[in-house]
Amino acid sequence: MRILLLLSLAILVAGPARADATRDALIEIAKCADITDSAERLKCFDAAAPHAKSALAAPVQKPAEKSLLEWFGFARPQKPVTRAQDFGKPAPEPGPGEEITEIKATVIEFAKTVRGKSVFILDNGQVWRQLDADSVEVRDPAPDTPMKVAIETGALGSYNLTIEGKNASIKVYRLK
Repeated sequence: MRILLLLSLAILVAGPARADATRDALIEIAKCADITDSAERLKCFDAAAPHAKSALAAPVQKPAEKSLLEWFGFARPQKPVTRAQDFGKPAPEPGPGEEITEIKATVIEFAKTVRGKSVFILDNGQVWRQLDADSVEVRDPAPDTPMKVAIETGALGSYNLTIEGKNASIKVYRLK
């Protein structure tokens, strides 16, 4: 039991090991500077010089900075979408034009999953599915009655679908 405790303590005290070639080369040169014999000191510097040159030639890898949201497990907000075809997809850099925060479309096909969640196939070719965590019950539309929907961006990159004439908002994500 004591051995396990000591081993755990040693691992915690040691901390994570990092390879740092530049620091290692500087330590090697600093050791050479402490040698008093000039011939030995020159020999030490000559041995340390190739390590220092290779360490300086290596590219410096700067760690990516995290935003405050990323520290708490959230993603950065997506860039604004400028085309209706890209709404719901991870957007590339926006070009000149307006940012799209909502689309309106007609449902050409409505289906339900095995678990009873709704799938909406829109007239623009997009396919949206209700989130499993969403508890809104969506009823089949009446025959020969078009279902018009609006999908808008929600909080933290989510999407809300509202059916024309209905009061509920349905959390959805884009399949296609």
